[in-house]
Amino acid sequence: MLRTYTNLLLRKQPLKLFFVTRLTSTDPSAGSINAAHDKFAEREQAFENAYFRKLNDELLIQLRERHGDLEKQSGNIEQERKRIEEQIKKLEKKRDELAKKSK
Repeated sequence: MLRTYTNLLLRKQPLKLFFVTRLTSTDPSAGSINAAHDKFAEREQAFENAYFRKLNDELLIQLRERHGDLEKQSGNIEQERKRIEEQIKKLEKKRDELAKKSK
């Protein structure tokens, strides 16, 4: 049971990003919150703005982490490609040497 639980924790889940676009208006009469235009409405608007700012910051952090992971993966793939190319060259050289010996 514990092992299964830790495996679930260690398994990397695909990253799901949701971008939230929030349109704000400079018109104080727009929307139900700004219609009253009292201190409670302003406080509610401030909480709402803070929530979306925090959400956007978290999404940016996740996006930067994912970008870093992808950069590492592309670097690993490039190193692997170079290693394979070198192996191919060595094998071609051996093939040519064997062809010369068999003649």
